[in-house]
Amino acid sequence: MNMRNVNWKKLIFILLVILMVGGSSYYSYKTASSPKLHDYIGDEVWYVPASRNILHRLGIAVHYINRTSGAEGVNVIFSSDQDKNENQLAVLQIAAAYNYTVYSDYTNFPAVYFEIPEKNLRPFMEALRSKYPEIDIVTGFRYPDKDNIQNYLNTEHPFLGKDFIMLGMRIRDDPFYWRLPGVIALAIINILVVLTAYRITKSYLASLIALLFSAVDPTLMATSVAAMLDIYVALFVALFVYLLVSGKDISSGFAVGLGAAAKLNGGFGYPVLFIKLLKERKGFKHFLLSGFIFPGLGFLIPEFPAIKALGFRLWLRYFLGSFRWHLSYKGPNPNTSPFWQWFVDLRPFPFHFNPNVFAETDPFLLSAMIVFIFAIPYIAMKRKNAWLPLAVFWSTIGMFALQYALGGTTQFSFYATALVPEAAVVMGVVLYDIIKWDYFRDSIKIYWSFITGGWRWLKRKASSLRSRR
Repeated sequence: MNMRNVNWKKLIFILLVILMVGGSSYYSYKTASSPKLHDYIGDEVWYVPASRNILHRLGIAVHYINRTSGAEGVNVIFSSDQDKNENQLAVLQIAAAYNYTVYSDYTNFPAVYFEIPEKNLRPFMEALRSKYPEIDIVTGFRYPDKDNIQNYLNTEHPFLGKDFIMLGMRIRDDPFYWRLPGVIALAIINILVVLTAYRITKSYLASLIALLFSAVDPTLMATSVAAMLDIYVALFVALFVYLLVSGKDISSGFAVGLGAAAKLNGGFGYPVLFIKLLKERKGFKHFLLSGFIFPGLGFLIPEFPAIKALGFRLWLRYFLGSFRWHLSYKGPNPNTSPFWQWFVDLRPFPFHFNPNVFAETDPFLLSAMIVFIFAIPYIAMKRKNAWLPLAVFWSTIGMFALQYALGGTTQFSFYATALVPEAAVVMGVVLYDIIKWDYFRDSIKIYWSFITGGWRWLKRKASSLRSRR
């Protein structure tokens, strides 16, 4: 390789991106795989069982293997409390015959949990089914002890986020594998932030500034290590913004549909796409495809597993009914944080204590979006599509405000995850226009002149001392 032909700026930029994305992902991975988090954290108690239940309805078995004993987890679910009272002892005796290593009794729903040596699991299940055909057997990790959790499907939210959790569970029904897709999503979000900032500015510096804010963001970091929905919302919002900035209207329409399929607030940036399509006037066919057909496909395609598990009519009834749930007050909760509190990180949502995993927001990043409203007209005139990320940010805030006004006052800090990718891009673009690379280059030259001048002064002093001797 001819060293003179190496593009050193590009090489350094790529190395810094790899370092920052890799460092952020590694921290997320280490936290997600921590032995102290080898259980449900935060709202995993709802999303993970719902994912397991959907797979069970589809006839797909998942497996949890205890890392110490090598035994496999199995949940034995009775048809009723009375059925459990009458048959629990006999089931326990069958499990003992197959050398169970762990036994747990659920108190809020009629079930028990065993860990059975792998070689004995199939014969144990066959023996159980032959004697008690009405008993339901769900292999995998133990359930949280919640009322009716064995039937819970989390129909108040769409299913794409749970589809990702199910992918992890298909590898193994283990807390780390529930979270692994979220760790990967964090890395992709960071890359999309870099690409979007570069697409707008063609600047390595702007892209690195944007990446810095997303790579260390506490909200993204917390939601990436919990098997919940919000990290996937942020993933598809980041994809939507990148495609929107790139002028790929049809693809961005599909992406905003995917965002809404992860959680409805993933579609809160849709008004920006709609306004952009009206403004550009590329024809009715383009408007129809970008604004309606592909967003609809993006939303519906990830719902197929749930539609198959529930049936279309029941799925549709649950989906339409979810709007009432989203616009309702859920009761008192000490961790409630309305959208305006996210700007000052007033009430972070706790996912876990010791180690602490909190959905904290970045007040500097979010509050800067208020200030940048006054700068964006100038930047928008200077840079094509620079207004779009900020517009998506404020469209999302506006929809959260509308939800609150219509009665959905139970909001939490981790909802702000959807705001981070576009806010990071805006921060990179605006700070770049304020700072400029020239300032860094000229400052480095000044520092270098000080260093070389000081070195020459020291050499003269040393030479003078030698001559006196």
